[in-house]
Amino acid sequence: MEDSIESVWKKGFLHENSLVAPKINNLYNRKSMHVVERVKRMFRINQRMIVAMSFILPVIHYFVDALWQGLAASVLLLLTGWYNHRVLLGIKTLDTGATSLDYLKSFDRWLTDVLLKTERIVRFSYPLYVLISVSTIWSAWSKQGITLKIHQKFPDLLPLEHLPIIALVVAGGLALLMFGFSTKIHQWEMRLTYGRVFGKLKDTIAEMETLNRE
Repeated sequence: MEDSIESVWKKGFLHENSLVAPKINNLYNRKSMHVVERVKRMFRINQRMIVAMSFILPVIHYFVDALWQGLAASVLLLLTGWYNHRVLLGIKTLDTGATSLDYLKSFDRWLTDVLLKTERIVRFSYPLYVLISVSTIWSAWSKQGITLKIHQKFPDLLPLEHLPIIALVVAGGLALLMFGFSTKIHQWEMRLTYGRVFGKLKDTIAEMETLNRE
């Protein structure tokens, strides 16, 4: 697949009957290669960070007496890393087309499809992270005796097996809010992390299509 993509880059983004100067053709050919490699590199960096955090979180949670919460978060991160790995493998199945412009369009459609699928996943994973975070905070407070002080000061909080119902209500409310706003939060994260390179990809495609019509 890599060889076939390389052959497409060598052909350029225009068809043979184009009147655009070869130097311009080569310029946009190199530009398109740079954009694609930059996106792939950012995905790989993100993948490594996820795997690294999956090992670091249990250690951190251990010292706040919340090891199980850390392991739960680690499992979620590893599942996310596994999914991202599958996503990156999908790049190899892209249709190279006749020119590098065709490949860039296919790459852009693939990115759009990936983001839509990821939005559906984070709708459930983000609320789980919230519940794990709340549980971690409560475990840390219990270790420091803060929860006991809260119970002594507010004995009417209706404790349910040492866990006040109001804490469950707060945790559930936060999880529901995260469920409702997960898509918006994920889109904001994508713009913050990949916004510039995604915009560069679309700008490059638009410029190449304009030249291709001339």
